[in-house]
Amino acid sequence: MKLSLPAALGNVTQLLLGIIFMSFGICLISAVHLGTTPISSLPWTLSKICDLTFGTTTFLCNIVFLGIQILLLRHEFSKLNFLQIPLVFLFSLFTDFWMWFLSELSFENYWVLLVLSLLGNLFLALGVAFEVRSKSIPLPGEGLVIAVSVVTRQPFYRIKIGNDITMVILAAILGFFCLNEIYGIREGTLISAFLVGILVKFISRFLDRIWPIKQKFN
Repeated sequence: MKLSLPAALGNVTQLLLGIIFMSFGICLISAVHLGTTPISSLPWTLSKICDLTFGTTTFLCNIVFLGIQILLLRHEFSKLNFLQIPLVFLFSLFTDFWMWFLSELSFENYWVLLVLSLLGNLFLALGVAFEVRSKSIPLPGEGLVIAVSVVTRQPFYRIKIGNDITMVILAAILGFFCLNEIYGIREGTLISAFLVGILVKFISRFLDRIWPIKQKFN
């Protein structure tokens, strides 16, 4: 069976909204320099080390994540998962667009920056909620967590926490040795780690009320 055309279009729309909102949220959080999100800490640090755009390092890191998925799942890796490549490519394009769009953002007041960081978390959570509702192919970062969860038979949330911590540790090590500083890991990183999941829960409930997921098949 397959989804009806309106339901399929609705899922694609939600996926695109998810990509737009997630990339904007991550870029807004990163642009105020109070610390990027845990999952983006590694590409954010690599962009500084390698003098590449944030979108470029995001794409390259996610290709590595996809490769690890293949190694872990082997024959269980579905060819459909290669759709993660164009998906993350689009996500990376939006990332560079939003970083350009926010490049003139400049505030001195710490509390204004903190509010903007919190606003970025809200957009990120909104994007995650839309992505989950779309029931589509995940981005490679999330796909890696799913793959590890399948192989280790551990709950998704537990692997997700471990993955985020690993990304932050790797970013901190690279920053320390290559930049002589821990770059992009601050209070904003900690706030994102705790806040986004809570926001996704409440936003998902709200979206379920105003935009019910189509379940009809034909």
